[in-house]
Amino acid sequence: MNRHTTLPLIALVVLLPLASGAGGEQEAESGFFPFLRERMHRHQGTPDRKVLAFYYTWYGRPENHGRWVHWERVDAEKHDIANSTHYPEAGAYDSHDSDMIDTHIDQARTAGIDGFICTWWGRDRFDDRAFAKVLDRAVEKEFEATVYWETAPGSGRAQTGGAVDDLVYILEKYGSHPAFFRHEDKPVIFIYGRVMNQLSTGQWKEIISRTAEKSGRDFVLIADGYTERNACLFDGIHTYNICSWVAPCAAEELGAVSDEAFGRAAALARARGKIACLTIIPGYDDRKIREPGINAARASGGTYRTLWNAALRADPDWILITSWNEWHEGSEIEPSREHGDRYLAITKEFAPRFKRMPRKEAAKKTAAAMSPPSKELAALYERRTVAVLPDFESDAIFWLVDQPIAIRELTWEEVVDPKAFNAAACPVTVYGGHESYTQSVGAGGDVDDALVGYLKEGGLIMALGDGPLPFYYNARREAVRSAGRFGFPLLGSGGGGRNGPGGWERPPADSILRFTIDTDLVGIAHTALPFPRSGDLRWRPATHALLDERDVYLPLARLHSESGEWLGDGIVYVEHKVSEPVGGKNIYAWMGLLRGEKKEKILEALFLLAGRKQFGR
Repeated sequence: MNRHTTLPLIALVVLLPLASGAGGEQEAESGFFPFLRERMHRHQGTPDRKVLAFYYTWYGRPENHGRWVHWERVDAEKHDIANSTHYPEAGAYDSHDSDMIDTHIDQARTAGIDGFICTWWGRDRFDDRAFAKVLDRAVEKEFEATVYWETAPGSGRAQTGGAVDDLVYILEKYGSHPAFFRHEDKPVIFIYGRVMNQLSTGQWKEIISRTAEKSGRDFVLIADGYTERNACLFDGIHTYNICSWVAPCAAEELGAVSDEAFGRAAALARARGKIACLTIIPGYDDRKIREPGINAARASGGTYRTLWNAALRADPDWILITSWNEWHEGSEIEPSREHGDRYLAITKEFAPRFKRMPRKEAAKKTAAAMSPPSKELAALYERRTVAVLPDFESDAIFWLVDQPIAIRELTWEEVVDPKAFNAAACPVTVYGGHESYTQSVGAGGDVDDALVGYLKEGGLIMALGDGPLPFYYNARREAVRSAGRFGFPLLGSGGGGRNGPGGWERPPADSILRFTIDTDLVGIAHTALPFPRSGDLRWRPATHALLDERDVYLPLARLHSESGEWLGDGIVYVEHKVSEPVGGKNIYAWMGLLRGEKKEKILEALFLLAGRKQFGR
């Protein structure tokens, strides 16, 4: 089971009504945006500090199940298991063994762990039956447990009903159990990234509403992924695996990189009044089960200690440990022959410290509102509508929902209808997808033709995506690289050509990179912002080299190396005076700049710029 995931590709498939803006347009009572606003303001107070560990109930022995379950080619004499990075000190055990569950709970409690987040794959499965035993043993030991919802049953739209059935089953069968993990007396369920990928943003309205109706109770959902979308829609945010940035990080840099990543994640949750969960790992090594695999070195406990210290500095609500016993991926802290109980001892050192720490003022759940919009923004968009292309997931769209701007989400069918989609009705249009879009509705390429036609009428498209290169894939996941056709002068992965600086998948090692901000145009106090060191670091820069010199090209955030070498632009405004599509206007912002601490200021500045250019103010 590969848990080293990329960002989710989520398709929003519902039609969103017009949102109320400064002009006072009446908003429909039903639809996704009203639901989203309600979820955004569903604050979670200040939860008690907890330390939880991801726990796997999928192991079985042949004397109990007729075969080895999740253990392969067990050689007890040589202390080797073919699909396990290390060898359990207890040997290849059975997750249905009550004595083994007791041992695990006793070890965890002694180390300061409050509960297990147990892998859960569906109703009446092997792990589901084991989870029932974990709960029963936990209640006798004043321990807690919940589920890690791993996959949504069914496919396509049918997954909505399957997801509701799963959640209702969990709540009805386990939600009232005295050992089930709760916050403010509401059952807490963690959602793994696979489910986040399988279910579209738009499906969550029906899933959450129907589950509450059918189960007759409220519940808390903690989503996998530190995104504005998740902080708005769900009750808390976490992630399972951080080795994407831990593994390539030099030991001496791990503390600083962790501070940046953890601080940003905790701040995102706090800004929305949601539960902030930070994940730490002792190490990770899945090379026995995957090729080539990933290895985040344990450094004799050094990695674990560094991450604990960084997590404490970020002051989250809950600290999650990946993992108690994911032996296949070598992330376990359960005692092993190779490491003994070293990682339980380190946990016992840090967990009590975390739970005794006083809250930092910034970490208190006051659910402070996002920075209020400027009066100019409200005046500029009064009685005007911003159109949003379908299939969005970018943080920018969820920021936009909070603004005094009327929003209309288009369907792709409306995009190809010139009566519904034109520069007069939709002077500003936002692309907020990952890297994909629907290229054709009827005739081949009719969406492309419609977007080009819109631009030639004088329309403005803002590419504020969640991926590095907008309009890169079509709905069939074919690489069509359409950004250039829509006027975006971007490099990388074949986009636009190779003139000027190129892009990268990761920045050069040991590089010190900074964005120089045009403060007159963007209007933020900091004239320089560092290039991020964690997350998706694929760089797809804009460059004037792809345009005619008579076009308007305003670089608003320029990336430079420590030596001053220009490496491309992360935010640009373009007017096509000569190059195609003539008459069109573009604003492009690289995804990393829309996730950092200055994203609100940057987004407000970009919508002010778009409004000024389109409305002549």
